[in-house]
Amino acid sequence: MLTQSRLYLLSAVFSIFAWTLLAHPYQGLWHDGVLYFGQALLHSRAPQLGHDVFFAAGSQDQYSIYAHVMAPLYVHLGQAASHISVLLTSWLLMAGAVWMLLKRFDATKACRLWGLLAFSVMSPIYGGGWVFSYGEPFVTARSFAEPLLLWSLVALLANQKGAALALQMLAVVFHPLMTLPILALSWCYLAAADRRWLWLLCAIPIAPILSVAGVSPWNGLLKAYDPYWWSLVDTGNSEVALGNWTLADGFTVVLDLGVLVSSARLRPSDAWTRLLFAVVITTVGLLSLAAFGVDAWHSVLLTQLQVWRAHWIAHLMAMALAPWLIARLWQLGGLWKASSCALALALLNSHIGTSHGGATLLLWALTSAAAWRLRHVSRTTIVLSCSTILLCTIGLSVYQLDDLLQQQAWQFPNAGWGDRFIKFAAFPTVVAPCFAALLFVASRRQSGALLAASASALLVLASLMSWDQRPDLVRAVESPPTSVHPFNAHIPIQATVYWPNQLVPVWGLLERSSHYSQQQGAGVLFNRDTALIYGPRREAYRLIDEDRKKCRAGAVLGRDRVALSYCDMPTEQRLVTLCLQPDAPDFLVLMNRLKPQPLATWQPPAQRDLPQTYVLYTCSQLTAHQA
Repeated sequence: MLTQSRLYLLSAVFSIFAWTLLAHPYQGLWHDGVLYFGQALLHSRAPQLGHDVFFAAGSQDQYSIYAHVMAPLYVHLGQAASHISVLLTSWLLMAGAVWMLLKRFDATKACRLWGLLAFSVMSPIYGGGWVFSYGEPFVTARSFAEPLLLWSLVALLANQKGAALALQMLAVVFHPLMTLPILALSWCYLAAADRRWLWLLCAIPIAPILSVAGVSPWNGLLKAYDPYWWSLVDTGNSEVALGNWTLADGFTVVLDLGVLVSSARLRPSDAWTRLLFAVVITTVGLLSLAAFGVDAWHSVLLTQLQVWRAHWIAHLMAMALAPWLIARLWQLGGLWKASSCALALALLNSHIGTSHGGATLLLWALTSAAAWRLRHVSRTTIVLSCSTILLCTIGLSVYQLDDLLQQQAWQFPNAGWGDRFIKFAAFPTVVAPCFAALLFVASRRQSGALLAASASALLVLASLMSWDQRPDLVRAVESPPTSVHPFNAHIPIQATVYWPNQLVPVWGLLERSSHYSQQQGAGVLFNRDTALIYGPRREAYRLIDEDRKKCRAGAVLGRDRVALSYCDMPTEQRLVTLCLQPDAPDFLVLMNRLKPQPLATWQPPAQRDLPQTYVLYTCSQLTAHQA
């Protein structure tokens, strides 16, 4: 028979798992998960993708074993099962590592439970442009590297240096760029306790020596991007330059560092304190290096290393420690209670990503300064201050939830109760009181614990039923039919295909080279030869891209779902102009029929989106008809 304490813990863990699923619905092949998917296909059943723009001049997968791990999984499990298995395993391992880190930070169960909840539901987005996040809801090499690196920090705090190094070396072969900041902060952590680690600084001159000697990849350290190459990087991979970050991005970094420093100052000095300061020093140091080496110098190697990614571990730790810091500030009494409320408001604003980051950050700083200077404050002042800030928090939450639900209503008219439930139930200011109520009920004798366990089990069931949020096209790629795709009978294996604003079906369904997709521009960062191929093609498609951008802006402003659905369809005039160019695609997959008779048609099974039929043309059909 389960005891009350075990039921209490079980209820909390189950509910956290449910809110994790609600906060991170499964997107399938999405974002740069598409690029990693293409790498796995290239090394398995579709070697012809080597002619694609993204792969033709080489890609960064030479530094990762990801494709070689995933390719056998695709064979034995299938694509969808492989992605879901890897994703859930990665999340569970990350959650376990966060639990162990928090256990060493504070022995109380409340710290671990609330920290794990915040890690699960608060925005995981780091860096600039809202591009990358930890624990992403799609599979990449980061899905392997992140749990390994978090467990290496657990080993580091336990003084198991060998285990920490082994885990970090294993993470390197999956994703070197994510591992670099962890190696740097591990060195800072060790050097703070033992100055002999500073001798490693003597190895720094080796890097420029290898650069002068032309040893790859160090030969890029003293090289700068030429103006044309940099223009493609700066526009297609804008997050690598700090100058492209918004003020909101910068305020998030400052808030994260403020949480880490405040947490370190409000607890006894120990190994965890050293780790927190190591994270802060590493983040500030590598962001400064990015400002100098990338924005000012345009160094090839420093840009490709993306040292700004140091923010990922700082943001993760800040989110996990935020509940402890909010509670600790509240316990200090006086105006520190207002500081606690202001911190909660700043964190909520950071989660949403509004333009009020500066104001909320300043409010936290001012209330903290006032609490530091004013020791004796009337109870009325404290109550009014806290009430005002909490009202702002509630108002911001209501505004954001209403906006989210309205967006969903017009963008996904077929969305059911499950989709609306996800948006509402995963919002932090909804999650926090619900979790507190669940813990309160679970602490009320055995009957209360059983009731809480039942409620958490129902929440898990509801979250599982609504977790799969894949678009129909992505679903068709991840779970393809056993028969040959009808388009493939007409497309030679070496032909190029233009599928407007889509890359994953060209690679995953047709297993052909894509003539152009903006996602292919990610490879420009790492290879100048890729830039020389991609740049002219992007220019050839510039007017089509501009038309789509204007169309989407107008449709979103007018909240017109029908107009938005047609934004990915270029006009016939644009397509004819494209097909008349020397470097034209061989085939086109379009959403609407044109005047010529299509070679074939195909409709993916409709489950989440409106029914859509795709048609196949050759460029020669369009030019011949125009003539």
